[in-house]
Amino acid sequence: MKVGLALGGGAVRGLAHIGVLKVLKKHQIPIDFIAGTSMGGAIGGLVAAGFDIEEIEDFVLSTPSYRIVDIGIGKRGLIAGNKVYALLLQFLEQKGEDIRIEELPIPFRAVAVDLKKGKVFIFDQGSLSLAIRATTSVPGFFAPVNYDGKVLVDGGILNNLPADIARNEGVDIVMAVDVEREHEEREPRNMFDVINRSLSLMMVEMRRENLRFADVVFRPQVGNFQAFDITKIKECIEAGERDAEHKMMDVISLINKEKH
Repeated sequence: MKVGLALGGGAVRGLAHIGVLKVLKKHQIPIDFIAGTSMGGAIGGLVAAGFDIEEIEDFVLSTPSYRIVDIGIGKRGLIAGNKVYALLLQFLEQKGEDIRIEELPIPFRAVAVDLKKGKVFIFDQGSLSLAIRATTSVPGFFAPVNYDGKVLVDGGILNNLPADIARNEGVDIVMAVDVEREHEEREPRNMFDVINRSLSLMMVEMRRENLRFADVVFRPQVGNFQAFDITKIKECIEAGERDAEHKMMDVISLINKEKH
């Protein structure tokens, strides 16, 4: 019996994944496969590499806010993303200089989109740090990643919650963590809000479609937080913990049913 985990994108809201993963660890829920997009890809990749979830939480909470977001104007994005990449590399170096996806303790897939072909690109091998950089390259905010003739950006444009990828790997149970917000009928507050809401609208239908592949869906209450509000990091993690605890009996019952 194998359990797959799909972690969706949502920028800072995606840090709720940390809370969910803490609860899964607490209740000794096995994770045999992880697929992630954007923040889900970053956190999922670190967990698949063997990092302890509490260690990841401590790292995120102890990092000064000015190191999390690079407000400089990049060559091809509003935010160059160099500081985010540097933080991820710094964290990954604790496990080795060149971690390969195909060698991870937990099988892992990171979702990106190739702007040249207009298709989803799935990292199933190669450099983990490069895959994380690509899956977190939010269009308009972070510069695209050039790799093997491709121009890669955040996979959330076409697949923001890769439960389908987890299901296609042949696992028996798929758990998905949905941290996206539903559409709001209000005026955008600024240009960043315009970009963020436009991207969210493109993702909504595909996300709903992919949820059909999940047996359990965690929905941390983070929809009222802005995508890049770094003052809400702790609240997002706590929201993930609360929702996972609320649904844990359902998860345990489903696993026991599959075992028998």
